[in-house]
Amino acid sequence: MKLLTWTIFSLLIAALCACGSTASNPSPGTPNPPGNSGGLGFKTASLLPEQLKDLEQELSPLLVELIELARSLSRNTSTLTGTLTQTGNTFTYSATPTNRLRVVWSDGVFYEFVITQFQGSLSSGAQAFYKGNHLLQYTASLDPDGEMGPVNLSLRSERQGANLSVSLVGSATFEGQAHTLNLNYAQVVLSDFGPGSIDFRHQDTLQGSLSGPSLQVQVNETYDFRLVGSGSLVMQTIRTLNNTWSEGGQSFRLQNGLIKRVFRDGNPIEPDFWTASGDLLRGGVRVGGFGQQFVGNNLEQFLDTPSGRVRLGAFRF
Repeated sequence: MKLLTWTIFSLLIAALCACGSTASNPSPGTPNPPGNSGGLGFKTASLLPEQLKDLEQELSPLLVELIELARSLSRNTSTLTGTLTQTGNTFTYSATPTNRLRVVWSDGVFYEFVITQFQGSLSSGAQAFYKGNHLLQYTASLDPDGEMGPVNLSLRSERQGANLSVSLVGSATFEGQAHTLNLNYAQVVLSDFGPGSIDFRHQDTLQGSLSGPSLQVQVNETYDFRLVGSGSLVMQTIRTLNNTWSEGGQSFRLQNGLIKRVFRDGNPIEPDFWTASGDLLRGGVRVGGFGQQFVGNNLEQFLDTPSGRVRLGAFRF
């Protein structure tokens, strides 16, 4: 949560607006698609689904931490409502309201949660709750202090053993337009942390829809994440995209999209193992696709479209 080095506010801006690159160490001069001529659709369909998935993976553990904090401050092990108010790095608790959990951050931003299911064990802390068997269902209302319109989400997270299933439904107003989303993803943990070394791997499937006044996206993606090592850690991510969308009376499709990245101790390695491939189709005809190239010391991965280039990331080797 904000107290623990991250903020949903910045994540929502990146995810829902899809305005910024996912790049690290970006180089200047890379063209981005314009706000019209189909540019919003290209960028939304290639960047937004992954970041909405990440949103839930951040928001649900945050809520568990907030509940743990509220229970500690209220000295009531069943607390799910009330108000947490942040001042500096400390929080105070009030028992009202009695129908939701309200969080007032020190910068004036507030979140509200209505929790309808909270099943799991907090005996080993919030992180263990989310990684263990649980059923968490709630609505979240976020008002990021005027930077974007209200965000109202209904989320459900259930884990049984190695299997996690998540649904994310709701609405958000950004760029002055109301959008609705309905996403589901399933995660299977194939290997976990072991003594003396790490071999952690999970595979995810993400499906659903995102729609606005001028844009409808059907999401069909998979993810493969692996982290291995002992003294040094190597992380590999593989994302496939077969999303479709309609915009301006035209139909588009990402076909056989593949984005692969490899890092050691947080730094990009082995550029020969990196991949960005696949086609962008309009009415069944190829009009662009994924690619990558070096610009100086940066390896850029991108999606070429009729409206320009959408940069998916730039990584310094």
